[in-house]
Amino acid sequence: MKILIIGAGRVGSAIAKGLSREKHDVVVIDRSAEVVNKLVNESDILGIVGDGSLAADLREGGAERCDLVISVTQSDQTNLLCCLVARALGAKHTVARVREPAYSEQFEFMRASLGIDMLVNSDRETAEEIARNLRYPNAEHVETFGGGRVDLVAARIPDNLSPDGISLIDLSKRLKNKILVCAVEREGQVIIPDGKTVIYPDDVVYFSGDFRTVNAVFDQMGAGDVRIGNMIIVGGSRICQYLSKLLINIGIKVKIIEQDMERCKLLATELPKATVVCGDGGDKSLLLEEGIDRADSFVTLTGSDELNILLSLFAKGHGVDKVITKVGSGSFMELTGPLELGSIVSPVRVMSDKIIKYTRSLQASDNDSVCSFYRIVEEKAEAIEFDLGNNKKFVGKALKELRFKKNVIIAAVIRGRELIVPDGSTVILPEDRIIVISAGYQFSSPEETLQ
Repeated sequence: MKILIIGAGRVGSAIAKGLSREKHDVVVIDRSAEVVNKLVNESDILGIVGDGSLAADLREGGAERCDLVISVTQSDQTNLLCCLVARALGAKHTVARVREPAYSEQFEFMRASLGIDMLVNSDRETAEEIARNLRYPNAEHVETFGGGRVDLVAARIPDNLSPDGISLIDLSKRLKNKILVCAVEREGQVIIPDGKTVIYPDDVVYFSGDFRTVNAVFDQMGAGDVRIGNMIIVGGSRICQYLSKLLINIGIKVKIIEQDMERCKLLATELPKATVVCGDGGDKSLLLEEGIDRADSFVTLTGSDELNILLSLFAKGHGVDKVITKVGSGSFMELTGPLELGSIVSPVRVMSDKIIKYTRSLQASDNDSVCSFYRIVEEKAEAIEFDLGNNKKFVGKALKELRFKKNVIIAAVIRGRELIVPDGSTVILPEDRIIVISAGYQFSSPEETLQ
């Protein structure tokens, strides 16, 4: 596909690099020559120094021939204008990044009347990811599929489960609930397992199931005794605002520490049930005074990756059970592996995953076949939810009859409101959805998973 990206900041650069790796023809427009030159030197991407809201610069980028135009500048208004101009020039599809809630709320109008195909609010999406992680306080990472019916949960194997390792067959016998282990992360490498695969303490295991089943498995593994009743958030960003609303609605007590007085006043007005503290979240004395050692959860949402990392380490050192660290820079993401930072969330990755899912849907013969898409195991593997509809290659066949590619596993089958943890005898029916875990592939349609 021919794709034009307007804005080459952190988000735009990550999207451009991700789409370039997927063999798309990518062009980037940004006003900064330094930013454009850096991106061009790092990737197989064409860069243009210009203004994406101007028709002349969009024509130079080939907007009239583009399958997709993505605008991810810092300005919502600019992003919307870029998409409108690109669509008027002939671009087939457009995506705009927006951060103000008002724009997100009128998406249907913009799509029907203005021809903007998708609005992505990375702040809200990141807040929702953090909220998902809080459902399982001992999990390192959580993704949700099938409209919330299926969770893909990453958990570190505790020493007490089996110090000398345990095969997945034996683990299945020991656990009283039916789950499917669909990926194992060991020393930075990903393993797509079978029943004979042995897991060891400190492995990170990804398994799928519904909320009740996954929680029961945590209890059986001796890791289910943490409950979140109160939380401290450092950094009163838009992400904080979205997240606080989500948590307050489910009864979690939220305390926000923010340095900017005007922002504190806004948060206190918008979030009357939250406690807003105006102060330096990097001040050790303030954190102790505000009860960090009594908090069930601690979330760092400042604009500094370095500060977020240091604060999370401090919280871990003071016994906080659930720590969530926001990291924006890809370089920092690569350095965080050995550190005890709890769950790591990245607005850049959230945005990039959303765009890649959309581009794969556009590529597929059935544009609705890709329902959800996430990269897992430090982006070494993918989890994709496909809607099979009446796909003749799958419907009416048992999974054992299908020849999947190596390092591909079906993690779940969703049938209406029913979740099926599959085995070889599971037969695919019309309108089923499947969740595919794979390593080393980039799938745009369910047929591509087969040999």
